Amino acid sequence: MSVTPLAAGLEVACERWSGRPAVTHGPRTLTYGELWEAVSDLAGALAELGVRPGERVICQLPTRPEHVIVAGAVWECGAVYVGAHKDLTPPELATLVTRTDPSAVIVQPPPGGAGPLAYGRAIKEAGSRALAIGLDASLQPGQQTLVELLSGGPSGSAPRPTATRSREAGDADMLVLTSGTTGTSKAVMETLPSVWAKSQFFADAFSPGPDDVHLMFLPLSHAFGLTLWLAALCSGGRLVMLDRFSPEAALQLAADEQATVLPGTPAHFAMLLAAFDPGRHDLTRLRWAVTAASPLPRPVIERVYEQLGVELFYVYGCSEGFLTVTTDRHELLRGSVGRDVYRGPAGTPPDGTVTVIDPESHEPLARGEIGEIAYGARTPVRYWREQPVATDGWYRTGDLGYLDVDGCLFVVGRLKDVVNRGGLKVVPGEIEAALFTHPAVADCAVIPAPDPMLGEAVCACVVPSTTPTPDLRQLRSFLAPTIARHKLPDELCFLDALPRTPAGKLDRAALARLVVGESAPRERLRSSGELSDVPRPM
Repeated sequence: MSVTPLAAGLEVACERWSGRPAVTHGPRTLTYGELWEAVSDLAGALAELGVRPGERVICQLPTRPEHVIVAGAVWECGAVYVGAHKDLTPPELATLVTRTDPSAVIVQPPPGGAGPLAYGRAIKEAGSRALAIGLDASLQPGQQTLVELLSGGPSGSAPRPTATRSREAGDADMLVLTSGTTGTSKAVMETLPSVWAKSQFFADAFSPGPDDVHLMFLPLSHAFGLTLWLAALCSGGRLVMLDRFSPEAALQLAADEQATVLPGTPAHFAMLLAAFDPGRHDLTRLRWAVTAASPLPRPVIERVYEQLGVELFYVYGCSEGFLTVTTDRHELLRGSVGRDVYRGPAGTPPDGTVTVIDPESHEPLARGEIGEIAYGARTPVRYWREQPVATDGWYRTGDLGYLDVDGCLFVVGRLKDVVNRGGLKVVPGEIEAALFTHPAVADCAVIPAPDPMLGEAVCACVVPSTTPTPDLRQLRSFLAPTIARHKLPDELCFLDALPRTPAGKLDRAALARLVVGESAPRERLRSSGELSDVPRPM
């Protein structure tokens, strides 16, 4: 595969492809030259408004060209870009403002929620000095909007000069918020060289180029979306943006714009495949499906290959920047997340080296043994206003997995999600992989449920794909040939959908509250009588 090095920055890309289309949103398309003109103008405007190098600027904008323009402008004026998910509520945004103490907050309230003034009040009540800027409606009376700043202000004044960068090497250029699946979201301190290196790592895997059209509905602020939009623009491609995902809207836009690259989470692809109609959706130019955030079930992988006729690029990793990728069909169909690992800008071990360690002793385990996945990290991971981690040379992910004899990595679950069933440890990922092979299972998850005898029982949460749905005894019979008896589900509940984080990961805490908490839906099937069929541990 021929791999072209990415442009060495957004400005370089915009100079190289100045006349080519860069971003499309609805009927509007900006060329690379127009994109950089907007970035430069906004950088100067932010500097005039008092944003200084090293200060934080929060960007809570949807998947639109303005988000890219804000990120580029913040970097140009030497400030620190803080990408916030587009659906944060005013209280959630206020918490982020308190944590990061920004000099500016740029917000577009999501549809159907609180209005602009509620966001403005939340920013002010957070005790912040931040300037509140709405996309197209003022967050505070008398203040300019982002649309006005991009058009030269209400008076139509001439574009302002770009501020001079005066940052020191190693300073953070952005704070990347983690998904928060393990608790409160952390803010990872990242530099532009590091993020560009990750984008090149992605590009090495699927080789994007100037002729590619990338459909983008992912949050641009999340690590996955951020890396992908940078890779797209720094390879000269065109980003086609969709504010709000729906399977039909995404498929129609991909067909209309002749998309060649389609990123999404496994949950997105399951919905896209269910809605895909070759007679209405011409995806013949599509060449890559790119996915991350959660395990990709084999039935979904097979349908991506068969129905979409594309290659699949899978990314396993975390917001802290440690990545493993694969495009190998054999590895993907076996359930592996690959063997190639991101080694950082220097490209030298042990940074990025993946291994599996004993969760207690932290000693490496033999091939085939399940333990905690860890990456070499000579440089500690830095979090905003928190102590660095991995000072012992390893970054421990909290994920459970194993390496096979060929060095392929398999992820089986989270260390903290293991079900302690009467003293026997059950890894949810193993049961989930088996559940996905049942023809009536569209989506599933396994969580621990309180049990007076066992302590924790194995609860299977299933989103059915067909009717009639299997009952617990039928499902156990289906799994029995491949799953040990003590791992078979003790309880079963059916849901319309599994709760997920904004990044597309399963929200196990929310699922537990829904299924086993006080607000558990009455329609779920709970069958504690089945426990008598399962031998108790000695």
